[in-house]
Amino acid sequence: MTLTADFGIPVAAGDPEETPCSLVVGNFDGVHLGHQRLLARARELVEPRAGQVLAATFIPHPRWVLRGPDQVFLLTPSAMRRRLLKESGVDRLLVLPFGQHLRDLSPQAFLDRLRARYRIQGIVAGPRVSIGRGGSGGLEFLSGYCLQEGIQLEVVPPVEVAGQEVSSSAIRQHLAEGRLDLVEAMLGRPFCLLGEVEHGDGRGHRLGFATANLRWSAGQALPPDGVYVMTARAGEGRRLPAVGSLGSRPQYGPGPRKLEVHCLEDPGPLYGRVLLVEILARLRDQATFPSESELAAQIGEDSMAARKHLAERGL
Repeated sequence: MTLTADFGIPVAAGDPEETPCSLVVGNFDGVHLGHQRLLARARELVEPRAGQVLAATFIPHPRWVLRGPDQVFLLTPSAMRRRLLKESGVDRLLVLPFGQHLRDLSPQAFLDRLRARYRIQGIVAGPRVSIGRGGSGGLEFLSGYCLQEGIQLEVVPPVEVAGQEVSSSAIRQHLAEGRLDLVEAMLGRPFCLLGEVEHGDGRGHRLGFATANLRWSAGQALPPDGVYVMTARAGEGRRLPAVGSLGSRPQYGPGPRKLEVHCLEDPGPLYGRVLLVEILARLRDQATFPSESELAAQIGEDSMAARKHLAERGL
């Protein structure tokens, strides 16, 4: 499903493909409701021709290159973005390395190179589309290009939730503020983290609440520190109820920010496995306790509160 490309030209050589495609270009961070609407329209556009939806995206995120990785926090790392795009109906995913050469391509050169390989019969975009050097290829350019080349252009209006336009930046802001209800409404699903389970210090097991310590991707956008209701799933396994703590664990002194997930049902061995964690609701702030027994008692209360919340959601 996924193709990579070198300087904007797909690695696969040969004549242009014969299968008709509808093209959507974007960063797709979050694959939120706005992205999903674009992809759904792309599917409608190409379906009568037995065609495919082609999504072109970039790695790393252009803002990482332009602003530096310390200034950009992403809703979805590359692996999760691929997974979500596939679930949203993308047939072909073209991953373009965002380097100097791609940065310097004009909007026309960028589209010409894609059309040299793919039989693009339709392009689907939002009203604030920007492609090519410096984002100079806006809707006016795209309209003229498509008219000249005989390509059908579909402009899809933005999606609004609670009176606000859905965008990756809006979702990041709501996430940073801990407004998980709006994050979920704009994503069309709960906020998720994907990471590998690594060995911790064993304190959770000693307290009677074994935890999985998750190592997430650099530059991952996160909610505020606190204790959260969660679900956890390893691979294609079952979605398990969970409760977890995000933060620096003040009970044991200052330390690095960690996510510790306690599954409320036996998950089996998890070390070294990739865990998909849904963060559903915030229960409380992180806190310190006079003793470990009182901390354990609070974790027990958190677990019961998480079970109640999950039951109310039918999980």
